[in-house]
Amino acid sequence: MVAALSHYALRPMYWLEVRVITDGEGAEAVAEALRPFAYNDGVVLEQLGAASDPDPDALEEAITVKIYVPEDQDTPALRRRLEEILYHLGRLYPLPPPVFQRLEEEEWANAWKAHYKPFRVGNHIWIQPSWLSVAEAAAEDATLATIGPGDVVLTLDPGMAFGTGLHPTTQMCLQALEEVVRPGQRLLDVGTGSGILAVAAARLGAHSILAIDSDEIAVKAAIANAAQNDVAGRIAIRQGTLATVQEQGWDLVVVNILATVIISLLQEGGLLNYLAPDGRLILSGIIDEQAPAVESAIIHAGGQVVQSVAVRDWITLIVAHNRTTAAHKQS
Repeated sequence: MVAALSHYALRPMYWLEVRVITDGEGAEAVAEALRPFAYNDGVVLEQLGAASDPDPDALEEAITVKIYVPEDQDTPALRRRLEEILYHLGRLYPLPPPVFQRLEEEEWANAWKAHYKPFRVGNHIWIQPSWLSVAEAAAEDATLATIGPGDVVLTLDPGMAFGTGLHPTTQMCLQALEEVVRPGQRLLDVGTGSGILAVAAARLGAHSILAIDSDEIAVKAAIANAAQNDVAGRIAIRQGTLATVQEQGWDLVVVNILATVIISLLQEGGLLNYLAPDGRLILSGIIDEQAPAVESAIIHAGGQVVQSVAVRDWITLIVAHNRTTAAHKQS
């Protein structure tokens, strides 16, 4: 759903973080307004769990939209421009002013680790940070769950790449994979980020996996995570876009990006053409109000939604080929 920060040839002394707090309805508009100013088009949508709600899937209503700008692009003129854009956007939908914060690169990469603990997703997937053992985490927080005998354990170090498993879109993708992956299947992961979904698919039994990302740092993180989870032999990880993928006939294709990108891939990228006749396409990163536009693009591309999963404002769609449409085209 989110592009990672890319390698910066001359490493900046700091990154400027620009963040705006809004809700599900405003998040996509803010993300699209900030995207042209973000390094490598990287936009982060952050939504935390609701601490007061016992439902493990409950989320706070607030969504924080963040972008990062390298030091040499942080100017008073840029900050004024961002404030002006968000002010005018706020005339249509209430928004607070942006918050600007300078972050040293190491600080940016490591600050979030303090809040990243082992946790369960779905019925049998356990996310384990590489720098913290279950015992160490339990010593800090006695309420943490423990690993069960049938759990699939994913040891992750996302680094600067998107994909910690904390975001509801990633969690819904993991739950969908838990339901649909069968041993020996072939899977294509578009926009792999940290590689979390590709690694999960491999641990769930998928045999031949291709994970791609346009970002160099994401590719490096995914390679490291695949090796750390002993599945490197089943995952080919490449830097590139969907257009660079020659192979088709995938049993599963997973795309956890943004709704606008998904629509473009369906309409212009031939996304459904990569799917085997009986395959399944998992689409995530969709805010509920965007679902009709995504579903329309799916139908026009020759697909149909076979399952829809929602967590608060976020929607994940499981898609198959529409056999009626395919038969009509053939005739």
